[in-house]
Amino acid sequence: MPITTSGLTTLFQQSTKYIKQLMNKPKKAVQGVLFITGLMALVACGGEKADSNVTRIGVAIPNFDDTFLVNMKDSMSAYAEKQDNLELIFVDAKEDTVKQLGQIQNFIIQQVDGIILVPVNTDATQPMTDDILKAGIELVYLNRRPTYLPDGVAYVGSEELRFGEEQAKYAAKHTEGGNIGIIMGMMTVEAAILRTQGVEDFFKDKPEYNIIRKQTALWQRSQGMVVMENWINSGDKLDIIISNNDDMALGAIQALRAAGKLDDTIVIGVDATPDGLMAIKKGALDATVFQDGRSQAHGAIDAALSGINKTPRDKITWIPAELVTKDNLAEFEAKQG
Repeated sequence: MPITTSGLTTLFQQSTKYIKQLMNKPKKAVQGVLFITGLMALVACGGEKADSNVTRIGVAIPNFDDTFLVNMKDSMSAYAEKQDNLELIFVDAKEDTVKQLGQIQNFIIQQVDGIILVPVNTDATQPMTDDILKAGIELVYLNRRPTYLPDGVAYVGSEELRFGEEQAKYAAKHTEGGNIGIIMGMMTVEAAILRTQGVEDFFKDKPEYNIIRKQTALWQRSQGMVVMENWINSGDKLDIIISNNDDMALGAIQALRAAGKLDDTIVIGVDATPDGLMAIKKGALDATVFQDGRSQAHGAIDAALSGINKTPRDKITWIPAELVTKDNLAEFEAKQG
C-alpha cells in the first residue's frame, strides 16, 4: 500500500520525537531508530538504484552556515567535477548530532561507495564509524579528528595545536604583555579544545600575559559579537583577542569598533577565509592562521577514492598551518591563485 504525503510527514514527525527520547538510551536502541529513519528516506526517494558506473560519495557537513565549511564544500564540488564519474551527495546536520547520525544511516541504506564525514561531535562518532565499516563503505574523516579512529578509517586535517601556538606567537611578538580573551568554538569539537590549549600552553610560563576571559561563541560571527559586547560591558581591559576562527574574530571586531576600542586591541583569527583576508587588508584583523580548506577537501576526496579503488593511502594526512598578516598577505594570495 503506498504511503501518502500526509502519512509520510506524520511518520517522520513521530520518528524525530522518538529519536530525541532515545538520545540517552543504549546504542542498539538508537541504531534501531536510525534504521527506521533511513528506511523512510529510502521509501520517500522511491528506492531508485544508482548508476553503477558512477562513484558516489556522501559528504556529511555539520553546518552550511559556517563560512569555512562552506568554502571547503565548494572546493570539494569543484575538485569532484575534474574527476571521472564522481558524484558527491552533501547533507547539512545543522550542528545536530542525532540528525547527522540519521544522515549517515541514510547514506548506508543508499549504498554509497564512500563517506566523507566532518563530525558534529568528535566524541560521538563510534556508532557511525562502526556502522559504516560494517556496511563495507570507505570512510574518511575530514577537518575534525574523532577520538575513535580505527584501522581502515582515514583522516585529513591540520594539527590543531599549531593554530593556537601560531596565534600566541604573533601576539607575543607584537606586545610586551597584557590581558587576553579567547573566543572558542563548540567545545564538542577537538579543534576548539586544542586551538585554545595551544594558546594556553604558550603563555603558561609568561607571567606578563594573563588569560582573563574564555567563552564559546559556537563558531558564529553573531555570537562572537555578543561575547565581545559582554566582555566590554563587564569593564575588563582586554588587550588581545584570540579567536578559534575568523568568523568569531570578525564578530568581535564589530563589537570593538562600535565601542571605539578596536585600535587598542589586537585580534587574531584562524582559517584565512575571504572575509578574514579582507579584514586584514583593511587593518581590522591583525592576523589569521591559514587552515588550508582546499587542500583538506582535495585530500579527503583522494583518500576516499584510494580506499574505494583499493590503492595505498595514508591513515592520517596533515595539512600544514601558515600565519597570514598584512606583511605577507600579497605573497599568500599569489600562492593561492
